[in-house]
Amino acid sequence: MDLRQLRYFVTVAEERSLTRAAARLHLTQPPLTAQIARLEQELGVRLLHRHRRGVDLTDAGRHLLLHARRVLADIDGVAESVRHLGDGRAGRLALAFDSGWGVLPGLLARYRRARPRVALDYAEAAGEAVLDSVRLRRNELGIVALPPPAAMPVREPQLDFAVIHREPLLALLPRALARRGERIDPADLADEQFFAPAPGAWGGLHRHLIEICRSAAIDPALREVAQLSTVVAMVGAGLGVSVVPASLRTLCGPAVTLAPLARHVPAVETAVVWRRDAAPSPPAAYFLRLALSTPEPDVLGPELAPSRGRDDDPA
Repeated sequence: MDLRQLRYFVTVAEERSLTRAAARLHLTQPPLTAQIARLEQELGVRLLHRHRRGVDLTDAGRHLLLHARRVLADIDGVAESVRHLGDGRAGRLALAFDSGWGVLPGLLARYRRARPRVALDYAEAAGEAVLDSVRLRRNELGIVALPPPAAMPVREPQLDFAVIHREPLLALLPRALARRGERIDPADLADEQFFAPAPGAWGGLHRHLIEICRSAAIDPALREVAQLSTVVAMVGAGLGVSVVPASLRTLCGPAVTLAPLARHVPAVETAVVWRRDAAPSPPAAYFLRLALSTPEPDVLGPELAPSRGRDDDPA
């Protein structure tokens, strides 16, 4: 008894006719009749009563029909689940991240819509901890904010990186300090207290802020806090200023404002990272395809893009 015979038998039982079953199976009637006869011979029982109007099931035939449908449904389910695992539509994806303000929410939403059967296992950690988790195979992929070029490591022999998002850094100011349409030179903020996340937190934003102050030849008073939301609250209270990624505007309330910087500073780059020596699993491969096709939006937006005169630098 093989699966083909079971499928043939179920079709005959549903059609109650060898002629109609043969047409449905795209066969001629003689080979179908021969397969049913072989099945009856192998089982040693008659499965069908043949008559002029077609066929009826015997008690043995009705019993076989019940179990044959279950067997075929199980086989079809196994085949479908294997295909889903093979093409990344099922399985598990372990992802670690330290940032991704501007790209990660949309990327995860797109992935969930396209792969609802993949179990997402994600963890938030500091940047170096994300890299360690990928090196040690605790997570297959990582999303990290890269440090400014001056602080980039020489090489990462075990890991591959691909930039998936770039966004500018903006001055975060109390609304009373901001002037609409004006760019802010960090040097003009030398006497202000700067709020910054602690080193290693929030995608290494602390290192970006240090590099900006260094390029502006200022040595401001730095106050470290644990959360970016605290940075926004302290600036909103008029206690200081900061420099943050443009996507942070989603957390900003009416007490603060974001302003473009007057001097060029490197954009914050978000990258996806994976092990160089391991081919990504199908769920991870699909995530990588989505991540690498992510467009870079105009994160400044019209409200932050000042009018440009002849002497303005390109935005």
